[in-house]
Amino acid sequence: MKLTDTTRGLKHTALEAVALEGETLEAHREFWDRSAGVDSLTAIVADSDERSYQSSGQAEAQALRRLLGSDAIVLDIGCGMGRVMEHLAPWCREVHGIDISHRMVEGGRERLAHLPNVHFHRGNGYDLAGFEDGSFDVLYSIVALQHMQRTVAYNYLLESNRVLKQDGVLWFYVPNLLRDDGFAAFHHFSQPWFVSHPYPMNFYTPQEIGRLVVAAGFWLEYLNDEMRVTARKTGSVGISEQAQPLVGLCDAEKRRLAQRNAELEQALDRIRSQPLVRMASAARRRLRRTATSTGRES
Repeated sequence: MKLTDTTRGLKHTALEAVALEGETLEAHREFWDRSAGVDSLTAIVADSDERSYQSSGQAEAQALRRLLGSDAIVLDIGCGMGRVMEHLAPWCREVHGIDISHRMVEGGRERLAHLPNVHFHRGNGYDLAGFEDGSFDVLYSIVALQHMQRTVAYNYLLESNRVLKQDGVLWFYVPNLLRDDGFAAFHHFSQPWFVSHPYPMNFYTPQEIGRLVVAAGFWLEYLNDEMRVTARKTGSVGISEQAQPLVGLCDAEKRRLAQRNAELEQALDRIRSQPLVRMASAARRRLRRTATSTGRES
């Protein structure tokens, strides 16, 4: 593509003209505040109206319900205006949401003011510093981590591990670059329009997600090709048999270890073949024979 080429697939909406003006946390905050000011529903879910906004929130909440106990305390990272929180509230003791956007948080507080167990928090876009260690039973993040810099998204995984209770669950998903739909979206954002109108969007592979989740201290319990992730804070790290084929780290790790073992064996053979080592080994054998003979005589 040339910079002068026409960008295909644009909808020519006011929201598309909102551009990310830098990579600082403040630039990201301003981007989402401006987006919320233009069209808060579509900024959260593409091509959304009130009906689809509600139905999509219900569907996501239903998918999460199996992870919840009746006394669960839950946190939504990148909560927007509480699209999913609204529908989780009847099933939990407390539902908390954190978002970098002041407008999103205020909008959520207004929309869900009738739900006493729903709480919104304005975050700094980097950490979960406002929450104590071991505060939550379940954390989830839906179409939010992809809009952060990768290093920031990884820090949210680390922070999720910190604020989860033992055996707590992290549930999230991000777009899979290796799927056709994920790559089509990646290609869309590579077009010239987005050079002058940057949109914060990142894509991941299953291998990357496996590495990041494990590095953040989780047991990767479930992963599918839609990159829907269930990770658990068990006190040990690793990847379940279900997730191993998609992540592909198991066979690679076995090959790496086998190669490393072969290299160590070769190194030992080289050491054993050194003249001084052979002489020392021979002397040690003679000493052992001498000691054995002396013991018998006595």
